[in-house]
Amino acid sequence: MNKIIHYVSFNLLSVLSTIFAWGIIAYLAYRMYKKNPEQQVGWKAVIILIIGLVSFSITWTVSNTVIQIAVLPLGVWILYFILKRKTGRWERYRKFAWLGFGSNYIILLSLLLGSAIGHSFYPTDHAATFVSDVKAASILSIHPTGNGEATLKVETLKSELHKLQSSEIYDDAWYEDMFLNEKAAYERFPYLLKDAKPKWGSGVRSTSFVEKDGKGLLIQTPTQTLYFRSTQSFIEEDEEN
Repeated sequence: MNKIIHYVSFNLLSVLSTIFAWGIIAYLAYRMYKKNPEQQVGWKAVIILIIGLVSFSITWTVSNTVIQIAVLPLGVWILYFILKRKTGRWERYRKFAWLGFGSNYIILLSLLLGSAIGHSFYPTDHAATFVSDVKAASILSIHPTGNGEATLKVETLKSELHKLQSSEIYDDAWYEDMFLNEKAAYERFPYLLKDAKPKWGSGVRSTSFVEKDGKGLLIQTPTQTLYFRSTQSFIEEDEEN
């Protein structure tokens, strides 16, 4: 059995956003510590900040991005009951505990900013975001409707990638193929596009299928299905089939 491989590139903007957020958190923690360094122990402040991050959160999806919004400062409450046992300890370290809880929002805002910027660099309405590097690409017939001898015209696909037009998936032709075609087992996308890599740094996860006429590209991600049409066929079939 052939395995369908999902290609994933690392999410560059997510990595940069996380580094940026933690840079801000580290700077704020350092400023706090420098105000009264003789009253606090650095490594204890770091541990308290990390524990302060613990919270009860609600999950929300915005523009296909899953985010977590901190609601209850569980870590702060835990630290309060622990540190209150010794006089003055909570007063010395509480600002680090609250910085930990507030860091949830710093990270959240940073990731949302990165996601917003990402839509400009990696637009989801461009096929090239999901299929960018096709040097090693090929097609595999995964349905009897397809021609097992068909091959991918790599150079044609490469030249067409930035010209592919986003189209409606369930148009009249699609409906006719699926429900009115007399063939018992018709598959509009009988070819799997193999070894095509997404745009570097996009972090997208997708599987792509090629339409029988070689002019359509169906891209499936965990959250959406996209369909693109070309003016040229990028598969070469055996004329006998």
